[in-house]
Amino acid sequence: MKTLCKVFCILTLSFVMASCATLTERGTKPRGSPPVITHSFAAREVSHGDKWKVYLEANDTDGDMRYFVYTISDDGAGHGVHYIPIGKGNRERMLGYLDVIIAPPRTAQAEWGNLTLTLYVRDRAGNRSEKVAFPVAMARGVKQASPPSPFNTGELKGVGTIFYQFPVPRGD
Repeated sequence: MKTLCKVFCILTLSFVMASCATLTERGTKPRGSPPVITHSFAAREVSHGDKWKVYLEANDTDGDMRYFVYTISDDGAGHGVHYIPIGKGNRERMLGYLDVIIAPPRTAQAEWGNLTLTLYVRDRAGNRSEKVAFPVAMARGVKQASPPSPFNTGELKGVGTIFYQFPVPRGD
């Protein structure tokens, strides 16, 4: 009986130590180098119904960029975290734009408002770039500002699409 008790104690202790080691590994910093967003641009005003283009240039020396991670907030209210996969051809160096399609409010009581898109790039190892934030005001009849260099070449490709629907206001 004493032998069985010793074996049980040793197995339990081994299990606890292995669990602690796993938790310690999860708490360590991801390996490799983080992605870096080197340039970004988005117009600060967009007309109702137009696609808003958010331009990004990012690099990762490990070549393992995997996702754009983003949130959209309207007048301060956030609406969850979302992910857009980064295509295989863009995992080391990416130069392109995200199309942001902003759908009109679903009810007459809802109004177009101001938005802020906040995003970063995450790689396969869990490293993250710095966050960038893009505020935009919705206005009738405005023309989006043209992008600066390196985005003004005319040869850029879309690297993803974001859909946003203004929420229906809640009654008081």
